[in-house]
Amino acid sequence: MGEYWYLWLIFAVLVVVTAVVIVFASKAVSSHNEETKRILAELDRLKALKDKYKDLTPEKVEAAESKELLDGVNAVLQARIEKAEDDKVDAEFASFNNAQKNVYVLSLFIEDACENLSSYFDDFNIEFAKILLSALETVGAKDILALAEKEFEMFDDNNENVSLDKGLIKKTDEEFAEIYSENRLLEQIKTYIKNNIDKF
Repeated sequence: MGEYWYLWLIFAVLVVVTAVVIVFASKAVSSHNEETKRILAELDRLKALKDKYKDLTPEKVEAAESKELLDGVNAVLQARIEKAEDDKVDAEFASFNNAQKNVYVLSLFIEDACENLSSYFDDFNIEFAKILLSALETVGAKDILALAEKEFEMFDDNNENVSLDKGLIKKTDEEFAEIYSENRLLEQIKTYIKNNIDKF
């Protein structure tokens, strides 16, 4: 039996490998379950916000926390887009009035701005980029508007006078990170919604 000692060694290694695989598989399943729970909880939250903010009143806007208000108004707008057939999504967005477009695009911007300013211009087309500049000006976010305009010029393929300069983009992103305040922008958006409540 001693001559087959290596078989026992192989068996022991297989047992250890199997145990490791089971542990990793268990962690993967647990991680997947947690992610699924998180996604479902977020969907429930957005549905509740959509129901809460589909009919805006001055009192409701005034009492709302600014981030919740933006998420709620955006959930109402997003539901309209999601109901549209695939080939009519652009037409549905085009049917939004200017105030709705501004708020929808600002919501997208805030999601990207947590990374850096250039993420937005890199992720969205020129139409959405133009709307962002107009939206920032309209809500009074002049502190970040100039930086957004600078990056817009570099990402605009139709602008032959300015080229994409990675060094300048990095510098502009750093300047943006120094002055950008999500809370300040959210409060500006809340004021804008309150002043244009009839558009929602």
